[in-house]
Amino acid sequence: MDLHEAEGVSVSKGQRLGRSRLLKLLEKDDAPQPVDSRAETLTSQVVVQDDVVAVIRDVFEGTSLLSDQDKVSRILAVRTEINESWGQARDAFLSIGRALLDLENVLSKAEYLKLRSGSDRLFPFSDATATQFRQIARAVESGRIPLEKCPGSYGTAYQITLLNDQQLTLAYERGLIRPDVTRKEIASLRKEVMPPANDAARMDLAALREERRRLVRREQQLAQDLHAVRARIAELEELLGFSND
Repeated sequence: MDLHEAEGVSVSKGQRLGRSRLLKLLEKDDAPQPVDSRAETLTSQVVVQDDVVAVIRDVFEGTSLLSDQDKVSRILAVRTEINESWGQARDAFLSIGRALLDLENVLSKAEYLKLRSGSDRLFPFSDATATQFRQIARAVESGRIPLEKCPGSYGTAYQITLLNDQQLTLAYERGLIRPDVTRKEIASLRKEVMPPANDAARMDLAALREERRRLVRREQQLAQDLHAVRARIAELEELLGFSND
């Protein structure tokens, strides 16, 4: 409040005010205080689904929380924020996995093995974690795990990549391929439906096929490089007047 323009009182700019008069002026300031509408805004921004309400009711059963709209609104707002951050975490480890796959396609076999052995020195994670990132990215790129259904936890997502075809089909049927699935649920499915004795061999064959595809791509790239090198050598020999005799 500007004391020089207080309602109903005229005060010159250089005039001193006594304590009693100052208090009187302050008491006359009846301007409405700003309303904290954050809780109302949060409520309006959060789309409440029936299943979410049921979960909150179940979790807080026996308490008076449901009668406190401010607390309910805050729980819903935090839930929304966490879900968004969880999705960002998923995008982060998928991005890392894709980058590692690109690097794998560029390096030779020997270079790739060196990369893996020095992973924890080059990156802020171990080779085991890097392997999980690559496996998840490969599964998403191939459509084995749809992007919109990929869990936000890379540990859980990696467990899905370990499912064989039979287990994966059953997981889809039971609605387990979803963003909020837990590692425990996937582990229980794997334990329930044990892979056949020769499944390990099939997994090895899949790895061999993947390695072959990578080497074929590498061979094609080397062939292109060799062609370019030979063409350049021919140009240089012509410029230098080398004879083909």
